[in-house]
Amino acid sequence: MSSDSPARRVVLLDHDQGAYVQLCRRLSAVRGHGYELVRRGSWEELQSDLAAGGVRAVLLGTDFFDSARECEVPLIHLSVSPEQAPLPSFIQDSIWNQASASELVRCLNYALERHGLQTALNHAASYDLLTGICNRQMLQDRLKVGMRRALRNNKPLAVLLIDLDNFRHVNDTLGHRAGDSIICEVVNRLRRVVRNTDTIGRMGSDEFGVIVEDYASPSNLLQIAQKITHELAEPFFVVNESLLLGCSVGIATYPEAGQTVDSLLLHATMAMQQAKGQRGCNFHFYDDRINLHANSLIEFEGALRQALRRSQFELHYQPRVDLRSGNIVGLEGLIRWRHPERGLLGPNEFIPLAEETGLIVPMGYWVIARACHDLAQLQRRNLGRVHVAVNMSFRQFQDSQLLATVARLLEKTRIDPRMLEFELTETAVMQHPAQVLQTMQGMTGLGVRFSLDDFGTGFSSFVHLHSLPINLLKLDRSFVKGIAQRDSDRQLVTAMVEMGHSLDLQVVAEGVEYRDQLELLRRMGCDQVQGYFISPALPFEELCYFMEAYSMGRESSAVQDG
Repeated sequence: MSSDSPARRVVLLDHDQGAYVQLCRRLSAVRGHGYELVRRGSWEELQSDLAAGGVRAVLLGTDFFDSARECEVPLIHLSVSPEQAPLPSFIQDSIWNQASASELVRCLNYALERHGLQTALNHAASYDLLTGICNRQMLQDRLKVGMRRALRNNKPLAVLLIDLDNFRHVNDTLGHRAGDSIICEVVNRLRRVVRNTDTIGRMGSDEFGVIVEDYASPSNLLQIAQKITHELAEPFFVVNESLLLGCSVGIATYPEAGQTVDSLLLHATMAMQQAKGQRGCNFHFYDDRINLHANSLIEFEGALRQALRRSQFELHYQPRVDLRSGNIVGLEGLIRWRHPERGLLGPNEFIPLAEETGLIVPMGYWVIARACHDLAQLQRRNLGRVHVAVNMSFRQFQDSQLLATVARLLEKTRIDPRMLEFELTETAVMQHPAQVLQTMQGMTGLGVRFSLDDFGTGFSSFVHLHSLPINLLKLDRSFVKGIAQRDSDRQLVTAMVEMGHSLDLQVVAEGVEYRDQLELLRRMGCDQVQGYFISPALPFEELCYFMEAYSMGRESSAVQDG
């Protein structure tokens, strides 16, 4: 830290003035450490400092554990013994009170760096990276809180779902940067329309949600909907083009249109689909007649059950490439549904329904069996030792037959179990950590390995991650998307890669679509990448041809380089 930089304030929570003087003397021996140490004798005094701001960390002894609570800065235990003692959950760092000044400074530096990264990850898990507004999960959480408040105070509440019309055409013709610019402009326009007390969230690529609380009358809600459609009907100016997009707005009120978060959002979605059936910018309120459209969901569930019986599912594979060797070292298996009428459907179109109905469990077993069969085929064709990874839902992870079924499939197909990999999401891991750990230990006993999917989008604890038998962290594509344009994204991804390596884990970046992204990730020390720049997900036979051609191309390139 330069001499011009302000000192970072650290509070010593201790009754003993002598301990404070001793620490100050030790710190003074380290030139340019950049910390200002002050002492407070009680948690109440510390609270005043925390409220005023400027405190970067707190050093405290065991005597203060009973009064200490979670706070927004790192709490560091000053231990009277060099041996590590059990700590409360809200204290993650500890150092011996007789440690050298340089060790103390290193401890403070580490605690602040870790806290900064955790804060950034928590923010990324709750807010949309592009616009800074709530993401889907945070909006649902706020909707749940708002519904409780509305019930308690007998006040109205409504949720509006907004979908842009023709947005995909913008991305296809003008590129994703133009699309990002329009998304940010949409958020700015929505902020001009709604009140500061209302909540705006981004539900998906071009879909937004607005929670409106305590509106005076239905006519006020109508006026808000009219203002939104009017604002979004105005032209968007991007890349020297004037674009008219339009929007469709679905409105569901609590409790008339639903008494749970899921039902309210479902009915708002139905109303939005009704609005899409009309031309131009339109809004539609949910009513009971829209329930007729729910019959199609029941029919869809029946078709999903038939698909399992009639072998209509396929497993496509997306290659993972090692950035050091350039070789294909892994494949991610992604389920597809060959629907007899609607054609090839991606997982987003049927997995949520499968989760809701419980069909995800038999579907998951089909995926594992197919992956084991295809892995055996790859080994027989001598296409190299590659890991085959499949996604596993938390509902399947809870199934009592999981371990026995996987063991039976491994024995039947005679594959090397070390080549089979299961991907779990952060959300699934953190729902029931103890149960997850027990099941994972049983599975790793069979020889298979695990990776953590969508890393950075959930609320995982690094302490828990370190205790789980995980081999890889997969960075979510939302972090990779902006690394070529935004320095903040590059810094965050670099920190996440370093954090993964500090846990002795390999790091895989998903959603790599451009060469500049790949080269940046290589310089950051990322281990593997997957995405459209390498290849989209391919049916098994096409994958085999691709792997042969890829291998021959690398051999040819090596001969030419030689």
